[in-house]
Amino acid sequence: MKQVTDERTRMQFSIRRPKLPSSETHPEESLYRRLDVSAWLNHLNELGQVEEEYRLRQAIFFGGIDVSIRGEVWPFLLCYYSHESTSEEREALRVQKRKEYEDIQQKRLSMTPEEHRAFWRTVQSTVDKDVVRTDRSNQFFRGKDNPNVESMRRILLNYAVYNPAIGYSQGMSDLVAPILAEVLDESDTFWCFVGLMQNTIFVSSPRDEDMERQLLYLRELLRLTQQRFHQHLVSLGEDGLQMLFCHRWLLLCFKREFPEAEALRIWEACWAHYQLAALCPVLGAGVCPEPWSSPCSLCLSFPPNFP
Repeated sequence: MKQVTDERTRMQFSIRRPKLPSSETHPEESLYRRLDVSAWLNHLNELGQVEEEYRLRQAIFFGGIDVSIRGEVWPFLLCYYSHESTSEEREALRVQKRKEYEDIQQKRLSMTPEEHRAFWRTVQSTVDKDVVRTDRSNQFFRGKDNPNVESMRRILLNYAVYNPAIGYSQGMSDLVAPILAEVLDESDTFWCFVGLMQNTIFVSSPRDEDMERQLLYLRELLRLTQQRFHQHLVSLGEDGLQMLFCHRWLLLCFKREFPEAEALRIWEACWAHYQLAALCPVLGAGVCPEPWSSPCSLCLSFPPNFP
């Protein structure tokens, strides 16, 4: 009897609306199909530069990216490639960045014994534990002595050397693994991950101030769009507004809350920054001085005063 009661209690909290009525969706929701190979090539001119960048962001936001070209498109979304760069310039950049990546790795491997012991205590011991249990159900990382797991390990260790202010914390392996599985190249993945970690309007670094900024955005969005729920949190006092239940959502970008395919679709939509561009008159004009997938200073000033 108790089991039946528990089941009914859980059912009360289940959400069973696989589709929303058109009245509750964005008016442009059905206007764009998934960005496939032919659509992507239509956005590239003869030099390989991305044209109609704003329309490309729209297409990615509403339709997503076909799995077959994610490895080519994601580096643009993650600030590794500029949309204005030519194919030749991107190849030259890859050569340059691969050399920089090798220098970072060499710096790590050249640590003194004392530096290495400190690095092992603060970074490497945690990375070694995390990478062997990250996305192991994914064919790309499955199996014993999988070289892709070792690539992920090197990327995370080298990132901690590259950005010692952040270093490494649990959860970062969950972010880098899908990028490596799509981009496939270790150096390219490293620099895409650098861009992801700099894009803190979507990714929350382990630093407390970054997490608090994300929670500030979320609290303000709830105040504007879900007033009754926001008022409920207010009535709970400081504990309610701390929103501790949201920390994993933000830190892992909903990766543990949705199936992988849906989570990566959410990532792409956020990386496209289409809605952010619609709010920002500078981005909306197509002349934002910042990289195309980074929020400009004007956009970052919105909370708590928008819209």
